Amino acid sequence: MCEVNLDAYQNDFQRVNALIGNPHAPTPSTTDNRSRDRLFRVKKGLIHLLLEVIPQIEDIQQRQEVYLWVSGIHDIVRCEECDAEATHD
Repeated sequence: MCEVNLDAYQNDFQRVNALIGNPHAPTPSTTDNRSRDRLFRVKKGLIHLLLEVIPQIEDIQQRQEVYLWVSGIHDIVRCEECDAEATHD
């Protein structure tokens, strides 16, 4: 069974929320603005994983696989971001 260190969990949660959280709703509160805000926060989180977290994985094969997964997801987010911008122009 896996025990959870609540203090470590809270610290990690606060760090993640500081990076990708948003205490203020986008204004005006439209579907497009909320979607754009979420995409931006997801992109920030993915970039953090790619540049800060994944390079610290010691197992080379595991690091490469995780990098490829996160990079692929980041590419999808970038495409969605481009499509969203194109519909606003």
